Amino acid sequence: MTTAGTDGAGNGGTAHGTGGSSSGNGGSGSGSGSGSKGPELVELVELTSIRDAEADRWNALAGDAALYSTHRWLLYGEELADAGSRHLVAAPGGSYTVGLPTHRFTGEVPHFYDPAVLFPGAAEPATPERPLLLGGTRLGYTSEVIVAPGTAEPLAAAGVRTVLDRFRALGADDGGLAALLYLTDESVERLLPHLGPRDQVVMMDATAVLPVDPDGLEGYRRRFTSHQFTSIRREMRRYTDTGCRTEVKRLSECHHLLGPLSAQVLIRYGHPVTDESESERFAQQASLFDDNCRILGAYQGDRMVGFTQYFFWGNTMYARSHGLDDSIAREAKLYFNLTYYEAVKYAAAHGYHCVDLSCDAFQAKVSRAARLQPLWGVVLDAPWTGPALERVRAEERARRQEYASHDPGIESRVARLVDARARDRA
Repeated sequence: MTTAGTDGAGNGGTAHGTGGSSSGNGGSGSGSGSGSKGPELVELVELTSIRDAEADRWNALAGDAALYSTHRWLLYGEELADAGSRHLVAAPGGSYTVGLPTHRFTGEVPHFYDPAVLFPGAAEPATPERPLLLGGTRLGYTSEVIVAPGTAEPLAAAGVRTVLDRFRALGADDGGLAALLYLTDESVERLLPHLGPRDQVVMMDATAVLPVDPDGLEGYRRRFTSHQFTSIRREMRRYTDTGCRTEVKRLSECHHLLGPLSAQVLIRYGHPVTDESESERFAQQASLFDDNCRILGAYQGDRMVGFTQYFFWGNTMYARSHGLDDSIAREAKLYFNLTYYEAVKYAAAHGYHCVDLSCDAFQAKVSRAARLQPLWGVVLDAPWTGPALERVRAEERARRQEYASHDPGIESRVARLVDARARDRA
């Protein structure tokens, strides 16, 4: 393979070629790959920006993936300009079959994407001398090794190995940490056959997904006992009794109203934001996502008093930000109405099958019929031994116990595969 030169951010030009050990693309790059022969490598394309890929072509690759693997979302992440991008694409015969976005940080890393935060005592902060190479998304908390719909399994496996080997080689060349964070079950299952003995797989979080029946609230009600649904009906009544109604808006119609409401919530949880910074964030999103984002806003008279923001991809609505006027939020049960009950009605009316509610607040989400799905971290050639590794594993065990207390289904089939791998390596 012929690889273009890199700039100071680790970016190269678009490069094409087939796997071969001379470029670091044919082996593990660090001498600690899977050690198995595995599928043959295929032609690799490296994109220094998602702009180098036609949107329709990339989105065809991401057809079965989450919102956070789409062209526009990756572009949104690149516009934050805090990392160098290099997107790896297995492209046999020029056809995109497997993709892996990557992001190279040489300084400050988004808080919950920073291994030094996620694995305290086991990972060091990124520096120019020891960069962090992230695979997957750097915004959104769901990452995937993207496989084009309908790709034959042998070709998919070859593509996964190709992009993983190149990702490993890039990390080894940098001398820093290479990690894929917030991976789905499906992606972890695809990666497992290609991981080496020093690669660590850790359940690091979960996402809550709310199924939506075609008949909306009627189907939603069937998921509860009559006693359970009584409390939900009471929350719905509190919403209307306080004079609230729901209006659906585009970002361009209301982004100027969202910043102060969002800031109230984020400041309460210790985030260093202002009304102005949040307003700027929503204005930026309006320029990119106006046709693919809706705001379910709660209004009292002419005043917006709360909102939940949704994006759309495939058959899923993705709940992202929310904002509340603290003077009315608790009395009107704004959050639960906008994020669950009004969302179920909207999703059913528009043909969506589920609402992705993301991380955190799992008890509230599961008690309202959401189900938890694991999110994994894969750290390549992890420098974890002794007490550092024991700490990572102890924290993972506690995390999994907590998640299982909310939803035993978190211990998925893939979780059992990961556990079996750990036992085999013990």
